[in-house]
Amino acid sequence: MKAEFYAKQIDCLLKMVNNNQGDEADEMSTLKTDHFLDPKRLQQEKNMFRRMPLIVGHSNEIPYAGDYIVRELDDRSWLIVRGKDLQVRAFYNYCQHRGTKLVQDEKGECQNRFTCPYHAWTYSNQGDLVGLPRADLFPGLDKKSKALKQANLQEAYGLLWLTQNTQPSVARSIGDYLGGLESEFEALGLEDYHLYFDKTRELKANWKFPLFAFLESYHLAVLHKDSIADFFIQNIAHSEFLEPHIRSFVPRSNVRDLATADLSKVNISEFLTPTNIIFPNICMISHPTSISFLSVFPGKTPETSTWRHMLLVPKLPETDKERAHYDKTVDVLDGLTYHKEDFWVSELGQEGISAGAIDEFVLSKNENLIKVFDQLVEQHL
Repeated sequence: MKAEFYAKQIDCLLKMVNNNQGDEADEMSTLKTDHFLDPKRLQQEKNMFRRMPLIVGHSNEIPYAGDYIVRELDDRSWLIVRGKDLQVRAFYNYCQHRGTKLVQDEKGECQNRFTCPYHAWTYSNQGDLVGLPRADLFPGLDKKSKALKQANLQEAYGLLWLTQNTQPSVARSIGDYLGGLESEFEALGLEDYHLYFDKTRELKANWKFPLFAFLESYHLAVLHKDSIADFFIQNIAHSEFLEPHIRSFVPRSNVRDLATADLSKVNISEFLTPTNIIFPNICMISHPTSISFLSVFPGKTPETSTWRHMLLVPKLPETDKERAHYDKTVDVLDGLTYHKEDFWVSELGQEGISAGAIDEFVLSKNENLIKVFDQLVEQHL
């Protein structure tokens, strides 16, 4: 993304760097930790997730009619398929005869029909029940009423957004949901990007823990001393609250060069790192040549969750040199910075809470966004 899009934010951040002080609250604060252990609160949060648009994939994962992916969310399986009309739909991945899970593969291509492994009820790639053995044994069956159950799936800005508990025709538009982030998504052109890396892992920590790491820069010099710390100016960040989302900017060590640069010609991510927390569970991080989407989902207990890292690139590599570049990006970001640092320390923090060693967080003036995010969750329960 060209830096001129963020001219106002750059001006603000440069002033902060020159004053050696980023966004700060007026005073320190605390945050109770009891809900990191509370099963009732976990269920409330899961219910919130079911009402919210969640990013479940990229458009280029299923570019052609009949292409599909399967996503497992909160003990429910979703079949996401591009129909013969090229529209993407999300179906409960269960046969409407006896509830058998319909598709067991994680993904597939050019599938015109989906057949249940139990009794061979068969559905089109638009969810219609198109066949069943011995139809004469079901006199009066209205096949239209036994189409696959559908939820709201919107394809917008190159991404697939699933709202689980909303009918296809009534969910709010993704542009409306993004609000102040919409113009940025329009400018990024993510529909032209490609998925280079995609991995999901289990985490022994509450789903909110990893997101906290991306809401403050206080930890950079210590936790990331072996990975990315030297790239950034410590303890300075500028944030914008675009309810319910949060956008932050962390300056790289060369950020002062933007003061004299032609902002229409330089890549913003070479000088600072824009980070969007897309409520409720996405951390979107722009790197110089790629974009990470980290999504975190509640687990079966308050102390567990799953996290997924999608790395999007503007074009798939065609040479060994290009592949080596993106492979190194994956190694440094996914293998080290995220997996072995941010998410590793999330598990250590959960251990302390689960052990009963701590009943509140003590938040510095520049960790205030953690409190803000917690309040956002509370408001949307």
